[in-house]
Amino acid sequence: MKVIDKHLLREMVKFVFIALGAVVVIYLLIDLFEELNYFTSRKAGFFTIVLYYVYSLPAAITLLYPVSLLLGVFLVYGQLTRHRELAALESAGVKATRLFVPAAAVGLATVLLYLGGNELLAIPAAARLSDLRRYKIEKRSVATAQQRKNLYMVGEQGRVFFMREFLSSGTMRGFTIKELGSDRKVVRRIDGTDAMFREGRWVAHGVELREFRTDGTEELAMHDSLVLEDIPEKPADFMRTPRPVGETSTKELRKYIAKLRRAGENVAHEEVEYHYRFSYSLIGLIVVLLGLPLSVRLRRGGVMFGLGLGLLVSFLYWGAIQMSRAYGTSHVVSPAMAAWMPNILFAGVAVVLWLKVRQ
Repeated sequence: MKVIDKHLLREMVKFVFIALGAVVVIYLLIDLFEELNYFTSRKAGFFTIVLYYVYSLPAAITLLYPVSLLLGVFLVYGQLTRHRELAALESAGVKATRLFVPAAAVGLATVLLYLGGNELLAIPAAARLSDLRRYKIEKRSVATAQQRKNLYMVGEQGRVFFMREFLSSGTMRGFTIKELGSDRKVVRRIDGTDAMFREGRWVAHGVELREFRTDGTEELAMHDSLVLEDIPEKPADFMRTPRPVGETSTKELRKYIAKLRRAGENVAHEEVEYHYRFSYSLIGLIVVLLGLPLSVRLRRGGVMFGLGLGLLVSFLYWGAIQMSRAYGTSHVVSPAMAAWMPNILFAGVAVVLWLKVRQ
């Protein structure tokens, strides 16, 4: 069996890489044709376009590697069935499910490869791609603004900031700070004409300080000058523009969700994305387990039929993912359920198909 396992493992790895290379190249070529007008209208140079697709490559691989795994399964095990090799091995006492071990090992390996590759390559590359589009291709000015107007920001410890104007030198003008309790109700509100960051702390002027008690009453205090001792944010925090969710590491995303939740914000979209990063890591394994029993049951139709079926299953899976994510963002189901529901559905189908494989 060791010889057969090594052969199947070698063939799986070979055909998965061939399939991955083919589908990624096709995907990037289609994208290039669609973006040609974008590149030419902005006079993007050849090197810039090459760099654009270098940064696009990790996301393309992340998106398409489940398809390549499924195609690899149909190519290797479909041929095994079509050429009667499976029947010969079964007659020698080898169970069909035992032959699935090498392919399942490849699918299991992709779980770890995805988790590491997504954090170390795909997410940083997405951020660099966004910067390349914005600053190199579209020639927008780099964010060196000295002020931000009508700034709204969720801060630490359940605080929400709004200010009419903020200067990078460390000055708030026309600001309001709301502090929320564990029940997400406002427990304190600070309104002021301005506040300046001096010697590591904020000094506010023209302050109205309201304390809201649990019995429904409030206390109002007026201060010409007040040191805001317990605000940890520094001027650089207010000048920083947060990255989109897809360009944020999983660790930072978890912190951002906790900050938004403390401030009473709707975090459904962020939570779906957070759980989706873990659920997507299992897709490679699930499609392999789904494709194995199908590949040995299809005794007619040949390789092309297997390829077509593999693409169909992949598109159905992707459609289920997008639909489920939309349900999670719209609060139809919980974010965790939205991220894991397609995996549960297709894993269930895989279990049923495995039970029907001849033992």
